[in-house]
Amino acid sequence: MRFMNQSAKKQSQHLDELTGIYNQQAFFEYTEQMLKECPDTSFCLIYWNIRKFRTTNDLFGWEAGDKILIHWANSLREILQDERSVYARLDHDNFICCVTEDFLERSDWTKLGEICYTAEGTEYHFYSCCGLYRITDRSLPLSNMIDKARAAMETIKNNYMTLYAWYDESMWNTLLEEQRMNVEFRKAIEERQFKVYYQPICRSSDGLITSAEALIRWQHPVKGMISPGSFIPLFEKNGFISILDRYVWDEVCAMQQSRLDQGLATVPVSVNVSRVEFYNPTLCDDIRNIAKKHNISPDLLKIEITESAYADNPVQVMEAVKKLHSYGFSVLMDDFGSGYSSLNMLKDLPIDVLKIDMRFLDDLDKDQKAAIMLESIIRLAKWMKLSVVSEGVETQKEWEYLRSVECDAVQGYYFYKPMPQEDFIKLLDKSAANSTNLLFHAWPEEDDSILDIFNHTNTLESILFYSMLGGMGILELCEDNVELIRANKGFYEALYGSANYDRKILNIPFKEPERSLILEQCRIAKEDSKVQQFQLHHNLDDGSFVWLAVKLRYFGGNPHRSRFLIAVDNIEDQKRLERERYVTNYSSVLLKLYDRVYHLDYSAGTVELLHSDGDDFIKPQTQYTFADFFKKLAEVTNAADLKKLEIIRNKPLLDETLEKEHTNCLIVHYDVNTKNTVVGTIAYFFKAELPDGGEQYICCVKKNI
Repeated sequence: MRFMNQSAKKQSQHLDELTGIYNQQAFFEYTEQMLKECPDTSFCLIYWNIRKFRTTNDLFGWEAGDKILIHWANSLREILQDERSVYARLDHDNFICCVTEDFLERSDWTKLGEICYTAEGTEYHFYSCCGLYRITDRSLPLSNMIDKARAAMETIKNNYMTLYAWYDESMWNTLLEEQRMNVEFRKAIEERQFKVYYQPICRSSDGLITSAEALIRWQHPVKGMISPGSFIPLFEKNGFISILDRYVWDEVCAMQQSRLDQGLATVPVSVNVSRVEFYNPTLCDDIRNIAKKHNISPDLLKIEITESAYADNPVQVMEAVKKLHSYGFSVLMDDFGSGYSSLNMLKDLPIDVLKIDMRFLDDLDKDQKAAIMLESIIRLAKWMKLSVVSEGVETQKEWEYLRSVECDAVQGYYFYKPMPQEDFIKLLDKSAANSTNLLFHAWPEEDDSILDIFNHTNTLESILFYSMLGGMGILELCEDNVELIRANKGFYEALYGSANYDRKILNIPFKEPERSLILEQCRIAKEDSKVQQFQLHHNLDDGSFVWLAVKLRYFGGNPHRSRFLIAVDNIEDQKRLERERYVTNYSSVLLKLYDRVYHLDYSAGTVELLHSDGDDFIKPQTQYTFADFFKKLAEVTNAADLKKLEIIRNKPLLDETLEKEHTNCLIVHYDVNTKNTVVGTIAYFFKAELPDGGEQYICCVKKNI
């Protein structure tokens, strides 16, 4: 601006009222003059836009937004004050400047990209982006040059990793195409060139159609089919999206009305709402009025919003969702995972259905983290009573995986591609005729007991933590038969440890007496509608067993079958400590009567000295093998009792012998040589019954007999 030297009065007429720098009119006048007076100087245009500035106004108010614009203009003035240049505020948060090309090479002009704003002692950072156009043909109208700089800026507006972009001719072709589409839009609406396509949404368990999503296509009479990716962003910028959205809503409701009037079956259809629509105060009323116009129940029209819409405009989106709910509409969060997904967003925004974008899980079969992430999101959504739809399902393998993690519904090319309305109607007719492939119902709500069963788990840190580490499954009870029909990895690990997880492991056998215990607890849980807690001694196929802490709750079924959620924790360590504590206490009492107390572990084949009144060939708290223990006894045992040692070595034979003895004790006599003195000794072998139903084998030794 230093380049110009005009009267103060003339300057004031050309200044932007808010920022004090040039306005658009002045920029045109003084830039054209500068280009004429400096024919040998190379100039560039820089077109700036402040990213997400509308969100800034929403967060801090218009007054704060104005301060940010003034601050940015002052920064522009400061960096260009000694330069040959013209700069201005064009409109809103868009700024333009014309500077010498060498300025870009020798100055730190990119620092304008970051804006720091302080409110109530806290610093907030905002960012701008810009497009650059090198002026090579001065015969072009300045307005065209500005358009080219703006076109370059638009290519990076949503790319937060890039501050600026240079213009090239391909951008101009894109700009011309956009202008042509702008001109043709009204005619396309009048001639109904825009066609609504429908993509069915299927139940993941069996692939049956439950609903559909409405998508827009532009069937151009000359260019053919135009992708929505080419015109939706454009119409969001110029405001035409408001007209197009209402066109789609009306078409969908008209289709629904036509079928209902004919008494034909139909399904709910979800329609998309552009993120810029949430700045429209009449949005919710417009949707309701269109549904009323066609006498369509809110159950048949579902509203899809994107997570980016909430990220851009959380306040308005929250208010709109609440209002739509008050009108009876369900709201779906579309493309979850494609943008800045946030657990806080799920917590704060009262949506009904979560649609997961499968693109961020492209390598599902190769990437274990991706699988864990998807399963965790689905589980989390269910706990929040949200139904889950996975989009972009293209293979049977993906479908089978989604079924295994209990995703509610699926959508993608594996089932159906988006189809014209006439094809969709034929599909509905065919499905209705079969009467097995068409469902018309609201999205199912999970019973509150599902939340309860997780909230009562042994893991107290959080529900999500428990889902990743806890054992969960579904039991089905039919008359006197109980069957495990679903189990997660944690359930498998609770029973089998760290062995490889096999999703196909079902029908885990429950043998007596555990089967009767489970049946009894299931019946109590169903009658009382409360969580039942008990411990289970589960026998494994290899003859071993595992102790489980079990929580059980009924959550639904029919007159013939009942289903229960089951949560299990492996409590082997807890039981082992209980056994050790019991045996230690038990042996300390025995020591009052005996000189030494040993613990015999037949599963490990070891002997441990628990207590002793003096020296012993086994050190206390040290485990020795049966071979060493019985070898020592054999050296001192009377010949008459050697046969009893053979019995003690054999656990089944010992159990059989103890059952026959009325004292439940096997006695072995032997002599011990101590300092040339023979001491008569008796060893008592018996089985100690533990409080949890387990058993331990004890050997007590008494000298001086």
